[in-house]
Amino acid sequence: MKSIRSQLLFWLVPSFIVIAILAAATLYFSEKRRLNGSLDNELNKLARTVQLANRIPIPPRRFGGNMRTPKDIAENTKRLLNDENNTFYLQAWDEDGATVSKSENLAEFQFSYPSEQHQQRHYNSQLASGEDIRMHSFTVRLGPRVGEIPVSVAISKTETNKQLATLTYKLIIGGIFFCCLLSFILVFTIRRTLAQIQYLSEKVAEVEAGSLHNRLNVEGVPTEISPLISRLNQLLARLEKSFERERQFNNDLAHELRTPLAAIRTTSEVAMKWPEQSSVDDYRYIAESSAQLQNTIDSLLSLARIENSGSEILLEKVNVSIVIEECIAFQSTLVKERGITVALSLNEQHVIESNPHLLRIIISNLISNAVEYAPKNSEVIIHSNNSHSIFTIANLAPNLDKSDLSTMFDRLWRKDSSRTDTNHVGLGLSIAHSAATAISLKLMVALDDDKQMLKMSLAKE
Repeated sequence: MKSIRSQLLFWLVPSFIVIAILAAATLYFSEKRRLNGSLDNELNKLARTVQLANRIPIPPRRFGGNMRTPKDIAENTKRLLNDENNTFYLQAWDEDGATVSKSENLAEFQFSYPSEQHQQRHYNSQLASGEDIRMHSFTVRLGPRVGEIPVSVAISKTETNKQLATLTYKLIIGGIFFCCLLSFILVFTIRRTLAQIQYLSEKVAEVEAGSLHNRLNVEGVPTEISPLISRLNQLLARLEKSFERERQFNNDLAHELRTPLAAIRTTSEVAMKWPEQSSVDDYRYIAESSAQLQNTIDSLLSLARIENSGSEILLEKVNVSIVIEECIAFQSTLVKERGITVALSLNEQHVIESNPHLLRIIISNLISNAVEYAPKNSEVIIHSNNSHSIFTIANLAPNLDKSDLSTMFDRLWRKDSSRTDTNHVGLGLSIAHSAATAISLKLMVALDDDKQMLKMSLAKE
């Protein structure tokens, strides 16, 4: 897996190099265009000078003047070139294409006769010596009877090429320096920025079960990393709470198992030491304690199976009213013993898509809890219809307060006044809550302080 630093450098450095190359190329060609423009301006000035120098008026022949011929351009252009210290090149042709004038610095070299595409245009060419030149072709009108003759002028690009070569050298050296400097800045900046992630990694590595109360510091960190640290702090808070519940569960489980085991051991030792004094009640007590142990273990196994069921849960259409009536019938003996009145409000056509086994576990545990802990001779209200709430059960709970609601679904939770009860081990509501979560249902609890009424609802998420 590539590091963030290497990925950033892999993309940023080549990107900036490409940008630097494009910027250098833009600067180079802009300067080249400017220098060529300067040469073109010089050539245009030379062309106008040549045209003006060869348009000096000549008196008509009847007044003693002679008509100008193409060869007359030679003297004018030679004077012009001598004035320019031979920095220009010039060649002129007559109408037949024969050279009538040529600057001495061209020696034996001949310009190509200008074609139509080169007329009034600027273009690059090269002398026999390999020297680069910039050329311009135009026409000079010698008189009304002679017509126009083509002329080509050129200027050396040696100085221009030197300037471009110097610019190229500077751009290359500057580009290399810029890329190296940029790479250093990027490495330094990325390392400094990612130091927060390294710090975060080290702090997370230090987290252990005994240090879950510590939180990561969000001060001074980049805005992009702050949400990550906040989420990690939230995760640590949830883990701390979960570990605290696990520790409490272990303590409660040890208490639940220690009491019946101690009773079984004590009763057994007494029976073995004084067998003649043992009675049926002693063996009944051992059987009841063993049943309590088995009930606790079976409940824990059921809870573990539900929490680990995952994607193995199969759903089918279930009639909720039938499940409720079956669960009430199963609790009928306890209902009669405690004098509980069950008020039903059911819709016989209430059918949902769910797992019948887990739904029965939820409803059975909720009804059992309500019947067991409601005051004697009180009323338990059960309601079910086709609305968002699948199942609702309410009963009086004078011993509860709202602080109990947050821990009511914890494993082995019971009010202190009920800890001596042997029929319930405090896992019923935990099993119901886990089963509801497994089939994507939500188990909610509310307490009405005025009426001291506890209400539990099973609804779709």
